[in-house]
Amino acid sequence: MLHYTKHKQFMSDKFGVWMIKSATKLDSVKERKAVDFKALYSSKLSPDYKYPKSIDFEIISLDGVKVEVIKNVDQIPKYALIQLHGGAYVMGYNDTYRKVAKTYLAFRENMAVYSLRYSLAPRHPYPHALNESIRLFQYLLDQGYDPNNIIIAGDSAGGGLAIATSLYLRDHNLPMPKALIVMSPWTNLAMNGKSHEFNKLVDPMFGEGTQPLNVKAYVSDHDVTNPYISPKYGSFDTFTDMLMFVGGDELIWSDTMDVAESAKENNEIIVHDFEGMFHVFPLAFQKIKSSRTAWQLIQEYIQDKLRG
Repeated sequence: MLHYTKHKQFMSDKFGVWMIKSATKLDSVKERKAVDFKALYSSKLSPDYKYPKSIDFEIISLDGVKVEVIKNVDQIPKYALIQLHGGAYVMGYNDTYRKVAKTYLAFRENMAVYSLRYSLAPRHPYPHALNESIRLFQYLLDQGYDPNNIIIAGDSAGGGLAIATSLYLRDHNLPMPKALIVMSPWTNLAMNGKSHEFNKLVDPMFGEGTQPLNVKAYVSDHDVTNPYISPKYGSFDTFTDMLMFVGGDELIWSDTMDVAESAKENNEIIVHDFEGMFHVFPLAFQKIKSSRTAWQLIQEYIQDKLRG
């Protein structure tokens, strides 16, 4: 069943949208290079990042791939959330995603957040990231986590990867996570959804005048319609529940809506479509009201799915 909510743009968000549109005119952003918008967004990974004293932090290695793990001090995790970062499969984990991990952690007691620093394209194209995500999920099962106590969350490429991971688990008769949380998931690397036409002039990140996403880097010589690359082309029978967020001005708005339509018959799919919002707008955190609203909805969803 599909539960679709269209959120009208808050008047107070117009300034936040203006900031994003101004920032995306910078050459470093246009060229997909490392950026640092201070309180808003950073794509840098600090070697000396400090978590609050209330959070235990460690880095584990799964066959050489790093996973950052955080949990609250003096709590034994019963629940787990896997975070899969965005960045078009070519940009890595960064301080912004550490902030995302902390935000998730605050939503549920006795939970650990596992942030996968998966291998990046083009040096490591498909199926590297997929295999590493599957490996992390299996690791959690080996650690004793009940799959019904695991959520996979991701944004952009990480959102597509979260869906692809669950498709793979389903197709191979393996346990599946309780639910997925995806923000602006990149699910159609063929880049031919209908919103590529009606949003091409309004998307400040991927619309006309910006550097195109490097699809070839991740796809390499594989079929772009492979569902483990582009989940839009998958079958969603006996899938898992999903909470989905999308900005109304996104070039890849269709990537969310096409999957939601395909999955709605046999699964609980919740879509929140925010008018006038940009790609992965929840990562603006407390800076704009739409982002704050999204995080409130995420908190309620996590507490509903991970209980008992």
